[in-house]
Amino acid sequence: MAKSFFKKIVVAINGKQSSIQTAMYAIMMAKSYNLELRFVFVIDTATIKFLSINKLIISDDLEERLEADGKRYLEYVEMLSVSKGVKCEKDLRKGGVFSEVLKSAQDFCADLILLGGNLREVNKTGIKHSSLSTAETGILSNATCPVMIVQKPNIEAEFKIF
Repeated sequence: MAKSFFKKIVVAINGKQSSIQTAMYAIMMAKSYNLELRFVFVIDTATIKFLSINKLIISDDLEERLEADGKRYLEYVEMLSVSKGVKCEKDLRKGGVFSEVLKSAQDFCADLILLGGNLREVNKTGIKHSSLSTAETGILSNATCPVMIVQKPNIEAEFKIF
């Protein structure tokens, strides 16, 4: 078996389908190459603060609801991981998304960060282009380890038989 360049990988989970698909991809990588795996979900308190200061949100319990969502998503990807016999760590953080993902990767001594890719159709020709969020661009621009964008929309079928 070939030796992997990576030993520890961090997967950013944000609740989008692409991040769950990326988690599945990471679990298959971890099982195939005996890698350590960490899933991180960040409650974007910087944006919540900005929105509340500018009176764009009224809800006082938004942070608590996002925390509950984060815990639920992390438990779900942990369940997926355990179902394939792969141990993982979960990391729920608060702060700016890209800085907290990078801090989590640094704390874990990660060799690779995985992000979910989002393909969007932007013109009438049917050509799809990648669309990265500000946080994803920040991670790509500031990471001290390689970052992989995973775009594998039909991975669920492969994951089931893996």
